[in-house]
Amino acid sequence: MKDRTVGRPKSDNPRTERMHFRVTKDEKEAIQKLATEKGLTITELILKGIEKMK
Repeated sequence: MKDRTVGRPKSDNPRTERMHFRVTKDEKEAIQKLATEKGLTITELILKGIEKMK
């Protein structure tokens, strides 16, 4: 029998933590629009913003 791997490879640093925060409807729309324009997910957009602030 062949050893077959299915799915994504395991990450060395998996994202297991969650954060919840509130934004206004306008802020949510602006974040979603910017992420779409940049071709990023919201998570990717936020992480890039954090990197720029370092």
